[in-house]
Amino acid sequence: METSRMAVRSSSKSASEPLSLGSIVGHYVVQQQIGAGSGGVVYRAFDHRLQRAVALKILDLCLLGEDATWAQAVSEARAVGSLAHPNICAVFDVEEEDEHVYLAMELVEGRSLHTAIPGHGLACEATMRYGAQIASALAHAHDKGVCHGDVSARNVMLTLDDRVKVLDFGLARLLAKSNSPAEPSEGARRDLQQLGILLCQMATGVFPPRALDVLLGTAPPSAVLESAPFASLPEGLRSVIARCLDPDPARSYQRAQQATADLEDGVQLARMRPAGPARAFRWRGAALAAAALLIAALLVIVPRSVRKAPEGVAARGTASPLQEAPAKPLPAHRPTVVARPDVHHTAKPVQAAPAKPHPARAPGSAANPDARVWANTKSKVYHCSNSALYGKTQHGRYMTQAQARAAGYHPARNELCR
Repeated sequence: METSRMAVRSSSKSASEPLSLGSIVGHYVVQQQIGAGSGGVVYRAFDHRLQRAVALKILDLCLLGEDATWAQAVSEARAVGSLAHPNICAVFDVEEEDEHVYLAMELVEGRSLHTAIPGHGLACEATMRYGAQIASALAHAHDKGVCHGDVSARNVMLTLDDRVKVLDFGLARLLAKSNSPAEPSEGARRDLQQLGILLCQMATGVFPPRALDVLLGTAPPSAVLESAPFASLPEGLRSVIARCLDPDPARSYQRAQQATADLEDGVQLARMRPAGPARAFRWRGAALAAAALLIAALLVIVPRSVRKAPEGVAARGTASPLQEAPAKPLPAHRPTVVARPDVHHTAKPVQAAPAKPHPARAPGSAANPDARVWANTKSKVYHCSNSALYGKTQHGRYMTQAQARAAGYHPARNELCR
């Protein structure tokens, strides 16, 4: 089996041809090509065994070293598959079938950091925020004994919710060449140097001209640190980049966790820091323009009579800014007297009503045995009445029995009209 793999590898010295839609590789069905790089071609595929979408990376066999064996590939895949971090693209599987060597990885929806960096660079806060997530991913991998080997903008994805996903962990070691680090500590040191170069690229928008010389050790870090774009960066970010590139162990980062902590602190400071000179200048310009528009609007709104008022004379309804208006004494309070017309009321003389004999006791008539004496205890008035009439009302009419009772009269017992 090992002999057949080596034969296939030796006979495939050219890049593998692109796979067509619907091709089956292992238990993966190819759906479409989503990327290509120096390591191979990446396809969107469907894992019909686990019923999920994956990113299938077909490696270019001509990039495999002559001493790369199947055991090394499996060992590397197991090490990368053990990484579980929110900022690391997970590797599910590594297989070799016919003329293909492929890696099944987590499918990350988003865009590459390489395409997300504008020509003038990212904002300082965004640079340090993305850098902190990349450094956190490196710290986790280094603790597991896995180095990346190619920390670059093309190997970093930004998800749809603006989070970092670092791709191709360990792929540089799988595609082993003579420039691969021999010791894990050297690999971690190289990852941090590449992180410093990537931070500089994110902040300035350009890849440092002599960055490769610095990584190869043929140029000092000052070749990057003293360049014109780097000099315009904030002091905190420059300090982090300098410690990433510095080869002196006394001044450089020894662990990726240190770079993570400094970058996270820088993010907090960047969020609290006021606007820089250029941003403040733009803000002042906008404020002046708004003030000019406001003054022009006031000149249009103010009445023309106010604008043309004589010098020294305050506009109507406004007080002069140089002299105060004289105080006027308040008028004394006078009670309001309402004149009423003279009204003369003519009083009519009160005429007594002529006495009318009570029908129950007419003069000269005999006593009525049915008549009773009705007494009013309130007015002390007594009346003789028969069964129908019981005295007079206030209008001079004789009252009925119901009216008499309502007026307070009641029959006196054992009293007869005399």
